Amino acid sequence: MLSPKVGYILWLWGLVLVPGWSISQETPASVPAPAPAVVEAQSAKVENQKEDSKAPAGNTGATASPETKVNPAPAPAKSTEEVQAEMLERLADQLSHRMRSLKEREAALAAREKALGERESTAKEREEMLGTIEELMQMREEVVKRREKLPPPQSWNGPPPPAIYGRYAAVIDGETMQFYHKKEAEARVPVASTQKLMTALVICQAGNLDGLAEVPKEVLNVEPTVVGVKPGERYSRRQLLTSLLVKSGNDIAATLAIDNAGSIEAFAEKMNAFARYIGMTDSHFINPHGLPVEGQYSTARDIAIAAFEAYQIPDIRRMVESKTYDFVFNDGRIYTLHNTNRLLGELEGCNGMKTGFTFAAGNCLVCSISLNGEDRISVVLKSARPQVSQDSEALLKWSLGLEMLGPMSVEPSYVGGQ
Repeated sequence: MLSPKVGYILWLWGLVLVPGWSISQETPASVPAPAPAVVEAQSAKVENQKEDSKAPAGNTGATASPETKVNPAPAPAKSTEEVQAEMLERLADQLSHRMRSLKEREAALAAREKALGERESTAKEREEMLGTIEELMQMREEVVKRREKLPPPQSWNGPPPPAIYGRYAAVIDGETMQFYHKKEAEARVPVASTQKLMTALVICQAGNLDGLAEVPKEVLNVEPTVVGVKPGERYSRRQLLTSLLVKSGNDIAATLAIDNAGSIEAFAEKMNAFARYIGMTDSHFINPHGLPVEGQYSTARDIAIAAFEAYQIPDIRRMVESKTYDFVFNDGRIYTLHNTNRLLGELEGCNGMKTGFTFAAGNCLVCSISLNGEDRISVVLKSARPQVSQDSEALLKWSLGLEMLGPMSVEPSYVGGQ
């Protein structure tokens, strides 16, 4: 038989395992009855367990004692590959962000450098423009001073001017700048290569004719007539200018223009500024050689003023009076250039100046003569061959035959060439 103590323990164990066990159930005769206080405590414990078992799962937290804590299930441990993947992803995000920041910074720096470059370029252009204006102002002062010293225009008497084939013409005194004749001389028309006299004026004004100029690649795009210089070759400006005025090479005109101003367009601006300062009021130049282009024009009167200015420069005088000129290329070849002015050597006293031809301008000739102490310059535009030489000869001979009666009572404006 079990001892009373063992029986009591088994009874309590049964109450825990079997909650529905009735307390009023009869106790075995061999097991002594427990004390009333102990029975009460055990009954209360059993009742609490019954209540807990009947409570819904969602209300467990509400009925649990304050000391009870519900801990979440621990996250499963990550593998080494997963940890490395997460680290690489975070590193890639950081690098991407840094690259974006660097690109934005580089773009800002590039924009700043571009703005600074544009600012420097503008400042340089402004300095060059100011330098050009200063040169032109100095030239203007020289022109005004020289014209103030010109002899006064003369009153004259003689027959009317001869009829000529050329549509536009002018005759000017090579010493006093007095006009003796004008035929539609204010009409704006293309003037072909006679505008190379303006090119020569700008080049001579810049000086340093014995310095070297390099032939630019732009000469490859210039239409004939050409002398045949090649990009990269170097010649003195005097050699180039002489060949320009004797043979009228358009490749030479482009070389001199780009050497002087950096581009054809910039040189044309210099030509136009120079023209205004010497009184050419109806001219607009776009290139240095006179090849046809829309918007380029001059007048017989304006070309006569340019010819007068060129006539006052000894270097130009010597160049335009040359019947031939031996152009020596860099490789030693010699090309003998022949002056296209037929009146040189045919008309007594003829000493220049410049021919020109395009289909738009016709045959043109600026011709000068010095005979018996008298200097005359004629301009004939929109003529033909051989009429252009005949027209020029007739006008020059007529103007030399005029009888000068003495200074005019009212002097015209020399600067304007009136």
